[in-house]
Amino acid sequence: MEKNVLSVAGADAKTDQCFSKERLRDQFRMKPKADANPVAHYKNRFGVKFPVFRIADCLPIRETQLVQASAKQQRARAILAVKARLRSNRARVSSVAATWLEASPLFLDTETTGLGNNAQIIEISISDANGRVLLNTRLRPTVSIEPVAQAIHCIDAESLEAAPVWSDISHQVKELLRGQTVVIFNADFDSRMVRQTAAAFGESVDWWSEVRTRCAMYLAADAFGATNSYGTISLATATTIAGVAWSGAAHSAVADTLATVELVKAIARTRQALDKELVELLAERFDD
Repeated sequence: MEKNVLSVAGADAKTDQCFSKERLRDQFRMKPKADANPVAHYKNRFGVKFPVFRIADCLPIRETQLVQASAKQQRARAILAVKARLRSNRARVSSVAATWLEASPLFLDTETTGLGNNAQIIEISISDANGRVLLNTRLRPTVSIEPVAQAIHCIDAESLEAAPVWSDISHQVKELLRGQTVVIFNADFDSRMVRQTAAAFGESVDWWSEVRTRCAMYLAADAFGATNSYGTISLATATTIAGVAWSGAAHSAVADTLATVELVKAIARTRQALDKELVELLAERFDD
């Protein structure tokens, strides 16, 4: 017995030497027998008692042989992992974005004279889900541009002197949007601006009730987390997190519209990638 123990523990270990369980395990790959009694107890530097055992009262630890999973077992595990990821919040939000895109939506953004109840649209852009711009124009309002708003979008009254007014393009806007799914970053705000601008020119926007608006701002907040006390996130922050490259400067209607297109697509890719991975896993075939 001594020779067997020594051959496992090594030439430096003698059968009458005593070690803690940790030392036996880590240095000698041994453990006390089931009926082994400790030779003594010592205290470590923290005052905690620990037992020590003689090498002669120990057995070698049997190394567990890892069994290589079969290809079918590996696939089953991968399928379970993908299904678990499909139940995550990120996948849930991604599914919403993917559903929006399946509806072939239009995208809209505006720049305005301000934020208040008398504010009007001074720039509007509409595109399809492929990023094809369908309408992009500035508009001449009937109210002045607030300094705070001008500082953000850099549109001044002088640059709008030759621009059309809302009534010049409202029919085109109506024809494009009526009955469509329209994705907007902060849909409530832009919807209010459409109504306010139309009202300023004596026009009805009853047709807007037929527009199915979808808010990309709240979608992004669900996907990446809100960044303010309002429970929302800015377009700039959301696109940065999503890794979206901008086409043009922020705070122009067309650039913001196209950034929203790419943002929704980026959010949708999580679910699309998981769906593709699951389909490929389920399609795998193995020889019996």
